[in-house]
Amino acid sequence: MWYDYNIMKKGYYIHFGGRESIGVSKKMDMQMEEFKKYYDMRELEVITPARSLPERVLGLFPTMSIRREYEQALEQLEQPDFLYVRRTVADRAYLYFWRKVKEKYPQCKIIIEIFSYPYDKDDFGKWNAWPFYFKERIYRPRLKRYVDRFVTYTQDREIFGIPTLCTTNGIVVENVRQIGGQFAQNRLSMIAVAFMQRHHGYERIIEGMYQYYDEGAGTYQVELNLVGDGPEKSMYQELVQKYHLEDYVHFYPTLTGQKLDELYDESDLALVSFGMYKVGYFGKMMALKSRECLAKGMPLLTGCAIDVLEDDYPYAKTFPNDAGAVDMAEVIRFFEQIKESSEGKGELSDKIRQFALDHVSMEAVMRPIIHYIGL
Repeated sequence: MWYDYNIMKKGYYIHFGGRESIGVSKKMDMQMEEFKKYYDMRELEVITPARSLPERVLGLFPTMSIRREYEQALEQLEQPDFLYVRRTVADRAYLYFWRKVKEKYPQCKIIIEIFSYPYDKDDFGKWNAWPFYFKERIYRPRLKRYVDRFVTYTQDREIFGIPTLCTTNGIVVENVRQIGGQFAQNRLSMIAVAFMQRHHGYERIIEGMYQYYDEGAGTYQVELNLVGDGPEKSMYQELVQKYHLEDYVHFYPTLTGQKLDELYDESDLALVSFGMYKVGYFGKMMALKSRECLAKGMPLLTGCAIDVLEDDYPYAKTFPNDAGAVDMAEVIRFFEQIKESSEGKGELSDKIRQFALDHVSMEAVMRPIIHYIGL
């Protein structure tokens, strides 16, 4: 639903340091698109200007601040009803900025998104980040004086004394093309689309395919399409050559558009990550790749539990988060079960796509935030 801009609430999406990566930028765009359905929404970057070496050194001291253009940002605010903020390191000037906002606009709701929590180990684990950790310890307990809510991707109901709004990663499902095609007779085709890194762990799939064919393949021809480049790709290629799986494992460069769509249409199961144990992660994943595959209407294979899927969700198969080879006999049994549960690939895809709309669309994941802000 769209609203008259004359009566819509006004909000600002505030971030620090610019759109630092393609992934962050994409997420911000999707959130902004959803906000704009309900609010007069504007983006505002608090700029960090070029600093001299002495300024950089001074900024490392716990009670000193990183120099940013806070006054300029404050001047750009025009009667905001709420501010949606991407978290950055808390220091004295950061705290003072929120104080000034509340003094000038006491009814303005300040909502800060914490995109990982707890974040101390991730953000301050390296020795050269310790000065920022000490700033955080001093100033973040004081945020509760000014901040109304934290948005968290965990189930924590309160962080640093501030109530939370719990959500998860989402995507614009309507922007993702749903798969087509039909199931092939006696063929099972898997697809993984990624910039191949350690945590993807697709060697576990290749090892499982080797065992499957080495022990005498069953009634299914099992295939794997690996799409994308990255540091792990050469290792996967060497494994395929070692196990003589060239007829069954197919490598592609980074693809987009029609060529990628055709590969998805020819595939039956989508792979997420099988190597999260390598990076010490044993929780539930919120990876955007899982959302994209659900939006496409594809059943999933994963080596790590996915946050939005219950254990009994019928269209995903989760293997242990370890180094073991993926048992292709289990994969085939899963594939046969989901085929029997639907009248064809199209009906199966529709069911999964509807789940994506209900659970991982931007409308669904932003709902707690929109509800809190109000219309």
